[in-house]
Amino acid sequence: MKPQLKNVVLVVLILGIASLASVAVAATDNTNQNVTVTFSEIAELAVSGDPGTLTIAAPATPGDLPADVTENTTTMSWTCNVGAAATRKITGSIDALFSGIKLYANVTAAGSNGTSAGKTEFVAAATDYDFITGITNENVSAETITYTAEVTAMVAPYTDTTQIVTWTLTEDS
Repeated sequence: MKPQLKNVVLVVLILGIASLASVAVAATDNTNQNVTVTFSEIAELAVSGDPGTLTIAAPATPGDLPADVTENTTTMSWTCNVGAAATRKITGSIDALFSGIKLYANVTAAGSNGTSAGKTEFVAAATDYDFITGITNENVSAETITYTAEVTAMVAPYTDTTQIVTWTLTEDS
């Protein structure tokens, strides 16, 4: 091969390699984005349904009051978050009392925070009673609600008398 032709081939090869390198460099670029997230305050509470009927039966021994009756087939779930140093609580109230019967409720609190008040009596109608206090940031599913009916006096029989229990997830004071 002639020296001039070798030089031309060499120049073409060098230019080809250089152009490939410049194409690779020219193909890169970057840009930035600002991603913003808002996590709003959440306070959600739900129960699994209505409990079964608490049926008072005759006592085993005449002269005694009927035994306490419990019902624990329903559950409560909640999701909440709060700001720094704030807490929530779950309260319960009943719209009216049952004649001759004390009604109690207990909600377990197996979450990472919050304290159950244990078995709590609904002493007066339309009054909020604390059942779980000190709740901060958590989501809890299927905590058992246990109702207990305790006969305190013999009264005239009644059938399927229903009172409404209202549960509330609210600010803890």
